[in-house]
Amino acid sequence: MEILLTHIILGIGLFFLINWIGKHSYSIGYMEISIFVKTEEAPALNFLIRVLTPIVYIIIVSTTLYYFGLDKYVWNIYLVNIYYIVFRLLFNLATNRGLLLNWYRQFLYWTAIVVISFFTYEKLIKVKANVLPDFTTVANELWIIILIFIFQVSNNLRFSQEATQKRKENYLKSRYQYFKRNYGQLIKELTNNEILESIVYAVIIYEDFNRPKIARQIENLKFKVTNRPHTLGVMQVRSDRLISDVESVRLGTEKIVKAYKKYIEKLTETDESFYEWTAKNSIIEDYNAGSSYSSEVSELADIIKNTFYKDTNDTLDSDKKNAL
Repeated sequence: MEILLTHIILGIGLFFLINWIGKHSYSIGYMEISIFVKTEEAPALNFLIRVLTPIVYIIIVSTTLYYFGLDKYVWNIYLVNIYYIVFRLLFNLATNRGLLLNWYRQFLYWTAIVVISFFTYEKLIKVKANVLPDFTTVANELWIIILIFIFQVSNNLRFSQEATQKRKENYLKSRYQYFKRNYGQLIKELTNNEILESIVYAVIIYEDFNRPKIARQIENLKFKVTNRPHTLGVMQVRSDRLISDVESVRLGTEKIVKAYKKYIEKLTETDESFYEWTAKNSIIEDYNAGSSYSSEVSELADIIKNTFYKDTNDTLDSDKKNAL
């Protein structure tokens, strides 16, 4: 039981480690799970990070355990990577990201991890003297050169994004329909404008993606313990009291509507020209400052508008026209 618990903890630790590596590797091609379709610039790098990182992890952990005389924890240490896979699968399902996953590719990753982990354990880690690789022969050096060459060639491959596009469309439709069923009437009554609705849904979907229900439950628990103001609920509204997701949607939507009316009043007073793109971004920036947040939510709002409100007659400048 002690060894099992240690292996499970190591597996969960690997999950957070790989997420940290991925977060800091975007500039060199690591591709995250995202709402938006992005070209996979470095497939070989993705494969290395996702598959070989767990292998390197158990080798380093095993070496460390051997060094400190904790040999018993190295027994069947390849299971650490299986626990990691299970934890990652449960996390993605719990955070409603299953529709975004390429399940064929994930199965390939998982199979490669399990097979390589097992053979690494059996042929290398299991025998204490073999943990550190031997690079003294010319043959080993030759194979390293060959592998580097294969990696460079593979890393320049580019794949079609049609399947990725389809998964992300399905995810977006699923989340939009879910939130519309639960909060559609409330949002409609508060906005009275379908373009504003698209912005509200964009914020909800974006916030829910980054703060899924399990994370919000942890935030609620943290609030109960600290009793300090915190962003809570599905729309991540800052509050000094515990609020439900419904209250969060009401408060968040009211904040968006208020920002919209404030923007229209400013234009009416100054008699400035109206640009819907500027209005939309002003509303989003008022909700949550930050160029990355604004650009991604704005892009998402456009997708929602063009997908679910393509026949709408509403515009964001209708209130300005009425005021004039």
